[in-house]
Amino acid sequence: MLKLKISEAQKIIKEFAEKNNWSDDPNIDKFDHVHEELLEMSKHLRYKELEERKRIIKEKSDVFEDGIGDLLFVILRLSNQLNVDAEKAFKLVKDSIQKRYEGVRE
Repeated sequence: MLKLKISEAQKIIKEFAEKNNWSDDPNIDKFDHVHEELLEMSKHLRYKELEERKRIIKEKSDVFEDGIGDLLFVILRLSNQLNVDAEKAFKLVKDSIQKRYEGVRE
């Protein structure tokens, strides 16, 4: 199993883009791509009761694994285009959310 830090994955994506002559100039298409990937996964679960959603997630685990992988890829591409350190951004949000919900149970 491949284990990477977010910064390592972001660098791999940047190098892949450069190798394929993909521009890292800001591109609105990346926002659309994120939306498209989310819609693709959500269509399997929309308007379903909890138990049916759980069953579908198990039965279509490959669909969700692929979708999450696509999302990670496009988010890291978008991060590169926006010159955002994705690992730093995640840490800032993680710390903020943990502080806000400290002691609060789901």
